[in-house]
Amino acid sequence: MSGQRGSVEKGTARTEAVPDGPRFHRRMVRKNAARAALMIPVATGLVAAILLTGSDSAWRGIPGFVLAIMSLPTLPLTGIPVMGGALRWLVAIVTSAIVWMILGVVAARRSTSRPLTGWREWRREWLRLAVGVWAGALIGIGVAATFLSVNL
Repeated sequence: MSGQRGSVEKGTARTEAVPDGPRFHRRMVRKNAARAALMIPVATGLVAAILLTGSDSAWRGIPGFVLAIMSLPTLPLTGIPVMGGALRWLVAIVTSAIVWMILGVVAARRSTSRPLTGWREWRREWLRLAVGVWAGALIGIGVAATFLSVNL
């Protein structure tokens, strides 16, 4: 065996692992999981930005804000619904991207622990983790809105 993973030496010639085999898919999932984890939040964030830009009605504002919370789960932690500012948005975007990338890597580790794996298994694991993040962010903003609306 050579020092490189996935290659086998036969005499003097070196052959690589099967291009579409299990090792290839496992390596691709592990290598690209962090970037792939950003795709859905970025798309959701773009739809939220379209809905919120120039929005004067609740019909566009509420779905836009919910989608913004889903794509940027750290948004409430920066105080965005109450206070604005470019720095707060930048912090929310960067920290949310880090959260999504960590979730992508965790999903890759969980899905590639099985012998046969691919993007379908990764999506299943990522979706389980993402639903938890989405539920936590939305429940958190709902609880905050409830407490802020109550007059003591």
